[in-house]
Amino acid sequence: MGTSVLFIVALVLTICAVVFQIIGLAAPYWVFIDGSLFDTWYGLWTTCIKSQTATTCTSEDAKEDWERAVRAMSILGFLVLIVAVVMTVLKLFVMKDKKPVLFAGIGTSFAGGIFILIAVAVFAAKNKDVLAASGVNDFDYHFAFAFSIIAMITAFAAGGVMLFGMMKE
Repeated sequence: MGTSVLFIVALVLTICAVVFQIIGLAAPYWVFIDGSLFDTWYGLWTTCIKSQTATTCTSEDAKEDWERAVRAMSILGFLVLIVAVVMTVLKLFVMKDKKPVLFAGIGTSFAGGIFILIAVAVFAAKNKDVLAASGVNDFDYHFAFAFSIIAMITAFAAGGVMLFGMMKE
């Protein structure tokens, strides 16, 4: 497999990571709580409650520092992954022989994954504590949470493929 093919694979992986992180950021489905009277689900921005008669969704500002940190790390991960896409495109099509562009692509891909890792880890730990303190022990992490994890893994994979491609050059 040639190095340009590896960088194309890295580009596709990075684009996938951006799309997965968009889904993770936007969807209000990080946690689902199946209650006897009503169901509740929420994400980083919106909380929804479904009773037998209606569903209401509200957007609230983050009250706790950890909630703001999770939002910030998720957004930083998304933005850094966009930079990784740009750097990979530059490496593939514009500045083919420039090592600093490749280093930037590798670094931003790994940095995006690390930011998302921090967001997911802090959310999982703090959310479990908050729900346990309010007496809720039966909840499920939902698909948007999983998409953020997949975005993180994909970003690390893209960085690894770029690193491997760099060593083959």
